[in-house]
Amino acid sequence: MFNAWNFLAYQLAWLAVVVSAARDATWVGISIVLLLAAVHLRLRRSPRELRAIGLAVLIGLLVDSTLALTGQVRFASAWPPGLAPCWMLSLWAAFATTLNHSLRWLMMRPVAAALAGAAGGPLAYLAGAKLGALALVTPAVTLPMIALLWMLAMVTLSMFVLRGSAPAEQRLPT
Repeated sequence: MFNAWNFLAYQLAWLAVVVSAARDATWVGISIVLLLAAVHLRLRRSPRELRAIGLAVLIGLLVDSTLALTGQVRFASAWPPGLAPCWMLSLWAAFATTLNHSLRWLMMRPVAAALAGAAGGPLAYLAGAKLGALALVTPAVTLPMIALLWMLAMVTLSMFVLRGSAPAEQRLPT
């Protein structure tokens, strides 16, 4: 039952962040994600959950800053200018709360995770564009670029989840 709530909470947070960014009220969405993350960390009480959030935010910084710096995506309420805006990073933090829970089944399968990223990433950005939170400058170039970046992001996140799932004697060296 937690997985259903986990997935629903993420979906609602995503919508709140995107709509608030489109309306130049990013603090609303970011506040909701901070609350979601705090509740999640309180319920899960695992340092691994905090590391997942940190890794996802770092990956988001790289992915969305690449899209911004190449001029392929223009984000609404873009602060700091030229980089991934804070509201986008909050989406990555919210997404991280699903990795070991509602999306664990996917994270345990790196190839499936890569394919899901290649399909789901562009769809999420298209939805964000339709809601007015961002603009895809050249969709024919931007969408494949997003697909590639999200494919790489999902493989990385999947490896993180897999590494934490292996028995201690089988874990990858640190």
